[in-house]
Amino acid sequence: MLSPRLLQIAMMVERNKIVFDVGSDHALLPCFLVENRICPKVYAGEIAEGPYGKVKETVAKKQLEGLVVPVFSDGLAKAAEDVDIVVIAGMGYHTIRHILDQCDVSRYQYFLVQANNNVELLRRYLSEHFYTIEDEKVVYDGFYYQIIRFSADLHDPYTEKEIKYGPVLLQRRDEVFLAYLKDLKEKLIRINQEAHKEDYALTIKEIEEILYN
Repeated sequence: MLSPRLLQIAMMVERNKIVFDVGSDHALLPCFLVENRICPKVYAGEIAEGPYGKVKETVAKKQLEGLVVPVFSDGLAKAAEDVDIVVIAGMGYHTIRHILDQCDVSRYQYFLVQANNNVELLRRYLSEHFYTIEDEKVVYDGFYYQIIRFSADLHDPYTEKEIKYGPVLLQRRDEVFLAYLKDLKEKLIRINQEAHKEDYALTIKEIEEILYN
């Protein structure tokens, strides 16, 4: 069974599309997508020999040869022409940015990205490239993770508030997003009690306005 984080990503994959999962980590997501008939085929990409071997072992064990296809690739360098959707999850912002910088983003229908850090910097990167953030989800899986679906469709730059908290999340205001904001507020209050920094106080006030207005 997938973790809550990977399960949420799977739920954001459109049916009957072909996916390339960058940094596939034992091919858990690709196998799930194929086994549950969400996707007819998924590529499981890895850049290192060890993880690549684990992907091949998983595929063989589950007898999914031809449906889950291991690919030894640096990012999307060896992505096949039939790929519709790209998943880049469980990595740091700078690694994700490197992968995006090295590929033609417009070649794909959309991306599902989940950065383990610096989500604000990721949104700023998308805004500066005029990409469209089509959907966003927050999921709790020991930590709060933010999953962003974006495409190369042109979009005006996002506001600072949208970059910081997410344009779709701000509009939808679902329970998990609000819980994430409350958790973030409590952490900032604790930090501010020790540091007494003005920018922390301003962020706390900003979060309160989102929560209660």
